[in-house]
Amino acid sequence: MSQVRVPRYNALIRRGIDDRELYRRALTQVREPGLQALLAENVQTLDALIGDLQAQVQAGGHTPAHHGTLAGAVRNALAEMTAGLASNRDAAWVHCLARNECSLLHQFERQAAHASDEAARVLEVQLSRLHGIHRDMHCLAGTTHG
Repeated sequence: MSQVRVPRYNALIRRGIDDRELYRRALTQVREPGLQALLAENVQTLDALIGDLQAQVQAGGHTPAHHGTLAGAVRNALAEMTAGLASNRDAAWVHCLARNECSLLHQFERQAAHASDEAARVLEVQLSRLHGIHRDMHCLAGTTHG
């Protein structure tokens, strides 16, 4: 792995960690059991995605990111506050998660579009996972934008 890709991979890892933490926070707040199950599944998917990217960075002899960002922590706290004030907390969480997931998906797509063949193959696996989360969350949110 070239030095150029390490910062990009670590940026994706940090953003993935931010989103995973948002899903974990939502999981403790939503009430509907089916939604809880879906969110738990998405946490597992994000765990796998983060772990795979961390392994790629480490295999290249570099140190992978292990923490999210300050901006992500602030976004997550604001999301919890906003959802807590909503009349339908579950729906508020779904919409928030869908927005954040969409941003993560676009970040991965941008990186894949400009990646070398090797990096693009790695990112395509992760994009497949993210597209699954994307479909689930946007179906629940009742949106079709990407």
